[in-house]
Amino acid sequence: MTPLISYSSDHRFLVDAAAKAADISDPVAFVPSIYAYHLLKSAVRGSLVPLDGVLLRDWMTGGRHHYPGTQFGIRLYTAEAIPFARCVSWVNGDYKAEAYDFYIVDRSDYIKLFRIAVRASRVRTSGDRPPVMHAEQLEILRQNTLGYLDPENLRRIKELGGRPKRGLLLTGPPGNGKTSACRWLWNECLRLGCEYQMVSPDAYQAARKSCNPVQAVKDLFVVNKRGVVFFDDMDIALRDRNTVKETDDQAVFLSALDGIEVNEGVVYVFTTNCPLELIDPAFKRPGRIDLVLHFHIPDATLRRALLDRWHPEILNGINVDTAVNGTEGLSFAEVEEIKNLLILHYLDTHAWDWDWATNQFRENRLELAQVERQVGFAPLLPSTNGHN
Repeated sequence: MTPLISYSSDHRFLVDAAAKAADISDPVAFVPSIYAYHLLKSAVRGSLVPLDGVLLRDWMTGGRHHYPGTQFGIRLYTAEAIPFARCVSWVNGDYKAEAYDFYIVDRSDYIKLFRIAVRASRVRTSGDRPPVMHAEQLEILRQNTLGYLDPENLRRIKELGGRPKRGLLLTGPPGNGKTSACRWLWNECLRLGCEYQMVSPDAYQAARKSCNPVQAVKDLFVVNKRGVVFFDDMDIALRDRNTVKETDDQAVFLSALDGIEVNEGVVYVFTTNCPLELIDPAFKRPGRIDLVLHFHIPDATLRRALLDRWHPEILNGINVDTAVNGTEGLSFAEVEEIKNLLILHYLDTHAWDWDWATNQFRENRLELAQVERQVGFAPLLPSTNGHN
C-alpha cells in the first residue's frame, strides 16, 4: 500500500470510530491548532471511549482541560450543547501529529463550534502573577520572549536585518524557579494569543526513534506563527560532545535548531539542571543560545516575596521574619514543602507551628540523604567486600 492509501484508510477508520462513539452522523474532521486551548476551556469534558476496543489512559495531571487523558482512545466533549470528540491514536511516527490526533464534529455544527472557539480566544484575562524573581531578571526574561514576539518588534527586527528568532537557556539547581518561569510564559502566550509548543525529553526521544527522525525532530522546533517552544531538561541532547559521546543525537538537534532552514518569529526556551560546562559549546553559540538566565538559591528578598504569597491565615500564625531567616540556603521548592508540612500539622492540631514544620522537614530530608540505594544516575560507590 502506498503511504497515501494507507493514510486515507487509517483516517477513514478513525473518523468512523470517533463518530460512532460521539453519536455523530455526518462527521467533519478538523484540527483546532491555536484555538485548541480556548475551545477545550469552553467545553465540558465527557467520558473516555475505547478506540477499536483499546483504551490507553494517560495520568497527565497538569492542564486537565487541555490534555485528553489518553494516548489511544476517544475523549468526548460538549460546548454549548454541541457534541464533539477528540480521537488520539499515536501509533505511526511517519505521520504528522494531526494524522492521529484530531477532532470531529457534526457538519451542521462545524461553523458554530468554530465561532465558539474564536469567541473564547478573544477573551483576555489579566494573566497569572509573574514568578518570584528579582524585577531586573523578570524584565530581561519578558523582553527576550514576549517583548521579542511583539508583532511590531518582530517587523522592525526583520526590517533592520536582525535574527527573527531567539534562544534562552534557564539554568540552575532544581527547585529554584525555572519551571515557574516557563509556566508564567506559557500562560502569557495563551493570554496574548501566541502559539506555544512543549517538548519534553520523552517527546524528543520519541521523535528520534520515529521512522523519519530528522523530520520528526525538526517538527518539534516549528510554530505556525509567532510563539515559544519550551524544551524541558534537554540535557541528553545538549551535553558536550567531547564528554558524552552522542554526536549523532546532538547533530540532529543542532541542525533542527539552527540549520539551513530558518525558523522565524520563534523563541526557544531551554531548561537544564546540569552545569554550563557540560553544555556543548556548539549549542551555546549566539544564534542558538543568545541569553543564559541563572536561577540560584533564593536570597532573603525572594524568600520574603514567596512567603508574601502564602495564605493570610498562615502568615497570621507564624513570624514571617523568623521564617525568612530560617530558610536561608533552601530552594523555593523546599520552602514550599515546609508550607505543606505547616498545613498538614495544622489540620491535625489547629495550631501553626513553624518549629515543628522545619524540624520535620530536616528529618525528612535526612532520611532521604541516608538512603544507600542510588536511584537514577550516581557515582558508583566501592563495595565493602572490595568488589565494584
